[in-house]
Amino acid sequence: MTTDLLAGRRILVTGGSRGLGLAMARAAGEAGAELVLAARSRTQLDVAVTGLAADGIAARAVATDLSDAAQVADLVASVSEGGLHGVIHAAGIQHREAAADFTDDDLRRVLDVNLESPFRLTRELVRHDACDTLRSVVLVGSLGSSIAIPRAVAYAASKAGLLGLARTLAAEWAPRGIRVNVLSPGYFHTELTADLLDDPVQHARVVGRIPMGRLGQPAELGGGAVFLLSDWASYVTGQQLIVDGGWLGA
Repeated sequence: MTTDLLAGRRILVTGGSRGLGLAMARAAGEAGAELVLAARSRTQLDVAVTGLAADGIAARAVATDLSDAAQVADLVASVSEGGLHGVIHAAGIQHREAAADFTDDDLRRVLDVNLESPFRLTRELVRHDACDTLRSVVLVGSLGSSIAIPRAVAYAASKAGLLGLARTLAAEWAPRGIRVNVLSPGYFHTELTADLLDDPVQHARVVGRIPMGRLGQPAELGGGAVFLLSDWASYVTGQQLIVDGGWLGA
């Protein structure tokens, strides 16, 4: 992707050090955005920034634990100086277990990262002066935003809740000129799906369910993110863009 749809805009990408988050950050950078990557691991962030720089994409890294309200406030203060124009919230975790075996701690941990942290971050942005320039928030959902995912009850609940969060924030913040949407990937080749898809039987089952007959590559999610961040989506808010190779439509 080599366009200037995001030229002159600063975009914050949480979970931007690897996987789909990094792929979307790369796409935004290729579209001209100035990038700020946030994740817990400073080491992974440094590797991501170095990799982007090798391709001519400038990015700044801020190590942040999004479950810590004080660190979120510091992150917002850091990225807002000079204006922040868009956010991709890709930070998320998974925990696979039969629902009956889930502990309260397992549930809280997944909900905190996948549902509470995006609210914590976006709320802080709107409370801050960042609201003056912020125009688009993209929250990363999943198939779990729309359908059941057995043995992933907390993950599915968090992603379904994320869609409700986005729609509510979109309605409340539209008068401020802030759009909020969900970008929901299906099965992609990432670290989150590696263990599941290492099983040949599971891999065949998943691929057999996808009309396009394959898993997505991380780069294929980037166009959706750039679209939702750009002025091409200036009248799009409170929506879910699904990128799943046809899974939900079949």
